[in-house]
Amino acid sequence: MKKLKVNQLGPWCGFCEPKTNRATHVGYGFNGFACEEHKPELKADEQKDDGYMSEGDYQSWDRL
Repeated sequence: MKKLKVNQLGPWCGFCEPKTNRATHVGYGFNGFACEEHKPELKADEQKDDGYMSEGDYQSWDRL
């Protein structure tokens, strides 16, 4: 998770009611946006393991 800079106008928070709060944090890979209040929810979503492995993961980690 990364905090948006002050001069960056973030999109709306994905956890609040539509168009109520601007996002202050963005998830890695721009997969989600959250305001300061919903920062823990964004962090929990990032740490959730979905079991997905990319081709690079198969070529490196799957061989171990």
